[in-house]
Amino acid sequence: MEAFLTFMIIIALLFSFASSPVKKTAVVDQEPAIQDVIYTASLVQPSQTIQSQPVVQQQVVNLIDTYIISGPEQGEILKDTNSVVFEFDANILSDSLKGKLYFETKVLGFDNDWKKSRAKKRTITLPSGTNQYTFLVRAKINETFDLTPAQRTFTLNVSPYFKKVKISTIKYESTSRPALITLTTNLNQDEEINITGWSIESKNGKIIIPQATEKYYHYYGSQNNEDIIIKKGERIYLSSGYNPLGRDRNFKDNKCMGYLTNSFDFPVSISKKCPEPTAQEVSHLDPCCQQFILKLKSCQYPDYSENADVRSDKQCTEYIDKNLNNIGCFMNYSQDKDFLGNNWYIYLHGKNILADDCYDTLYLKDKNGFVINTYPYGKPVCK
Repeated sequence: MEAFLTFMIIIALLFSFASSPVKKTAVVDQEPAIQDVIYTASLVQPSQTIQSQPVVQQQVVNLIDTYIISGPEQGEILKDTNSVVFEFDANILSDSLKGKLYFETKVLGFDNDWKKSRAKKRTITLPSGTNQYTFLVRAKINETFDLTPAQRTFTLNVSPYFKKVKISTIKYESTSRPALITLTTNLNQDEEINITGWSIESKNGKIIIPQATEKYYHYYGSQNNEDIIIKKGERIYLSSGYNPLGRDRNFKDNKCMGYLTNSFDFPVSISKKCPEPTAQEVSHLDPCCQQFILKLKSCQYPDYSENADVRSDKQCTEYIDKNLNNIGCFMNYSQDKDFLGNNWYIYLHGKNILADDCYDTLYLKDKNGFVINTYPYGKPVCK
């Protein structure tokens, strides 16, 4: 009887030992994000119900730390450039991490995906306009990368006309000439821009670009000023001098303007190449008249007071007085496709914003005050 009881106790102990749960650990393969996920099955008493899902403990280990050395600061607003430069580097936090160091960068709102490079610097040219961007950078070795990329958020407030027009040259005021600022264009073939209302600013003040006359001819009361619409290849001259044609009579040059140089002294030179009569056009006139006309210089007002043959020839003098002057030229050629030149002339009537005694910067701004171009100039030592 005692032997039977001993046998039953041994059987019960074996059964109890076999049914007790044992702790086991499974380590999941490491993901590229460098994280260790450990599943642990805890000891469970026979009377407890075993859970259908394991208890999850998540532990994140970052093995690389990326940081930004230079570039737009957090929250900075850029107003005078659409080109940004970021420099960055990384600290390796584990001696076990071996391999070549790479960097991946991404600009939210500009890049579609990460850009991979071994360089520790990236220059980015962003679209002009008003936009907010976030720059991200993370270091990477093999498949291990920084889980918390370094980042900077900044705003670009740059004119949509940025660098489409630039301040190309300046000339200081002297005893013999007024100050001069020259603007040039960088436009596409069919692109046009309205620059009336733009400003050029310096520490000495501000110039507002006014209206002007595109097709000018010299007859008082006949001009209609309009906004200045510039095209590819055109120049804009802003002179601090006085307009010999009168205030607010700014203009674009044309192939008849040269006639006005006979009567007016322009601070900024104007082309003296006017349409010249051909032999065929004057063939109906007397030979003496033809000879007189064909020997005239381009844009020259004819003075026939000393030429008796011409002075006494009514048909000849009528032809000369009607055609060989600014108004006659305008009437004959203003509809030609090549009538207009490429230069606009704006006179500021004594307004000079150039500083001639120290460093300064000119800012060309659009109507909204956004910077289009800058022009630093000056001398290293102030007087």
